[in-house]
Amino acid sequence: MKIYGIFFNPNAGDGKSEETANLLKEELSKIQIESKFLTAPSEELAIEKIMTSLETLDGVVAIGGDGTLNCVGTAFIRSQKSIPLGIIPGGTINNFAKRWHIPLNVEEAIKVIIEGKTRKISIGKCHDRAIISSFTFGRLADMSNDVRQSEKQKYGLIVYPYQALKHIGRKTSYLIRYKTEKETKELKTWVALATTTSYVGGLHYTIHDANAFHVSILNNMSFSKVLTYLRYAFTGELKKGKAVTYIETEKLELTSMEQGVDIQSRIDGDKGPSLPLTLEWEKDFIDLMIPIKND
Repeated sequence: MKIYGIFFNPNAGDGKSEETANLLKEELSKIQIESKFLTAPSEELAIEKIMTSLETLDGVVAIGGDGTLNCVGTAFIRSQKSIPLGIIPGGTINNFAKRWHIPLNVEEAIKVIIEGKTRKISIGKCHDRAIISSFTFGRLADMSNDVRQSEKQKYGLIVYPYQALKHIGRKTSYLIRYKTEKETKELKTWVALATTTSYVGGLHYTIHDANAFHVSILNNMSFSKVLTYLRYAFTGELKKGKAVTYIETEKLELTSMEQGVDIQSRIDGDKGPSLPLTLEWEKDFIDLMIPIKND
């Protein structure tokens, strides 16, 4: 009999993740698949628990948003092994699930898992940590601490230009060296954003969907460039803006040229490590359970 691990944070939100986990367990039992709940009191302990369970599982289902998926992806990265992954979206913004057309409705998402169709998909990594959806550093990463969760839920990316306006005039751009497989550039950076999909903040921001990192670098902040950011938030035209440098790459080395300045990243919405850092593309690393109609 197959065994699926079910990973969720029982303390997140209003407790519906556990309710969803029990519903999934019941539905899996109808097709002779056993379930094992994978919960832990901290993120690191959760990652360790998933890692130690991989050899005994035939698949794992993550209930939650990109942050929850990051725990599973990080367990895969550190183990250098993955098993089929199912998703029941439950986060505020589910970029990864939207990219792969995973239904946001619980019953429909469970149906995808029951059907069991998979396809190989790629994710990123930053040293020993997965990048499921996004990696960022600069003022946007810093400003995230000033934005309430309720504001992000209601307004999405539009809250960030407001925060940007409050920071104009401060010394907020950093000189960063960007090294890819093809070139090395030193760029003044107000914010840099690398995504694994063409979605960010729940919005489809580029028509390009290369099997690589999408890297967008906004060089400096001014009133005119806030307008560039607004256009990006609403129309997906960030790549076309003159204020923006756009790169597609499978490997990116990031080095700060600023002396004595700690530049911290954010990965999938949570606090990440400080520069210098290397991002690498893990091509076709995960077998993701997707809707049958999604080829």
